[in-house]
Amino acid sequence: MPPIIFSLINIIIYLLILIPICIKAKRCSLRHNATDHYLANRSLGFMVLFLTIYATTFSGNILGVSGQAYRSGFTWVMFASLVAAITSSFHLVIPKLRPLSVKHHFVTPGDWIRFRFGSHTHSLRILVSIVLILSLGNFLYAQLKAAGEIIVVMTQEAIPYEAGVIAFALIILTYDILGGLRAVAWTDMIQGLIMLAGFACLGLWIIDTSQGIDRLSMAIAEHRPESVKVPGFTTQVQWFSLMVLGGLSVTIYPQTLQRIFAASSDKALHQSMAAMGIVALFTSTVFLFTGWVAIPLFSLDSGFQADQVLPRLLEQWAASNIWNRVSAMMVLLAILAAIMSTADSVLLSVVSMIRHDLLKTTQREGLKYDTTITITLMALVSILALHRDITLWRLMELKLELLIQCFPAFIIALHWRKLPAASVLAGLAFGLTILGTLLALGIKQIAGVNAGLIALGGNVLLTGFTYFIQTILLQSDNNQLMPK
Repeated sequence: MPPIIFSLINIIIYLLILIPICIKAKRCSLRHNATDHYLANRSLGFMVLFLTIYATTFSGNILGVSGQAYRSGFTWVMFASLVAAITSSFHLVIPKLRPLSVKHHFVTPGDWIRFRFGSHTHSLRILVSIVLILSLGNFLYAQLKAAGEIIVVMTQEAIPYEAGVIAFALIILTYDILGGLRAVAWTDMIQGLIMLAGFACLGLWIIDTSQGIDRLSMAIAEHRPESVKVPGFTTQVQWFSLMVLGGLSVTIYPQTLQRIFAASSDKALHQSMAAMGIVALFTSTVFLFTGWVAIPLFSLDSGFQADQVLPRLLEQWAASNIWNRVSAMMVLLAILAAIMSTADSVLLSVVSMIRHDLLKTTQREGLKYDTTITITLMALVSILALHRDITLWRLMELKLELLIQCFPAFIIALHWRKLPAASVLAGLAFGLTILGTLLALGIKQIAGVNAGLIALGGNVLLTGFTYFIQTILLQSDNNQLMPK
């Protein structure tokens, strides 16, 4: 069977499996309201919750991470520590936020802002929501771009990049509209299992191909000596900067926060996060070795796109025999599943925030305008995703730099009960101004410290300063003490 036909058959079978799941999820909807549509009526048990968090977290970024490992060499081992920082940082959020979300029926991140600072703090809630929506818009853009790249490789360019992006967007629209979070979570469960199987195949192939870390290191040193050098001080600062950036920002992903709200019980949530920590280490290791194995195989030149490293490896692997072709197809389907699971979750979260967090009041009954918003948003992002100039890793960095500016509004405010809205609003506006200025000047880092962290530093400093002025020097009463 020709490889193109083989690929298309597998893609069609994969998509056909998801359609009945979406229909079943639609039929299981208990009420036509926001809680049921966006949180599956808070019914996600351990297995579904674990697999949906896993599938959503490890998205099309696998292409960006493996590409960056290919470009940077062994210095990119820090990605494993970044993943560890992310899984550890959830301990800053879950113990306090989860009980509040259950007691006060949170559906969107804006519900936390309403609860914490009062329903009258419209400016802060709207600015936070805009930052989160822009971050997730970036995320959705990255998933569509990654899907287009994968489709091109799977079909050997028989389906062009643009057609892959549009087809993928239509599929995501279908089961986002059909079943909400319940359909997303159930399909994520299938996709998570495909991801685990596919990445296991990839890991076994890497072990066989590399012939051990010693031989891989010698091959890399021969082809690109600078990739095995001990990193200097600036690179080590970059490592630490990226660890902090990722660890603090990923914990406030809106789609992850909504998974916390949607868990059926505290036990299911804690078990899911524990399992996630173990599986995340395995997955990140596979990502890293994928990039390193490619170094001796492909020369680093301007004509080779880093985001194409993994697809090109799989293309080479599949050409050897029929069993490797099947295994390579499993890996490609795993990547496609990761991309789809993230894209649908992101789209659902963005629509929920546009619908319920940008307005002064939130209407929880009925979903009259949600479908229209979903279609419009996906159309806009799909048009943007037709441009391929920016790398997936750079998109991820921009998303994290923007997200982390909301850290005081969520994590600091969660633990500092007397922090007023005015201080958080001033800090957030200042942080965004610093970040925008640095990006406009083309400054990605200073002395190894990421631009997003520099902006966060100014954000936190002004937040603390305005609090000091308001409560100490002016001796004003703080009437925004966090409710219990």
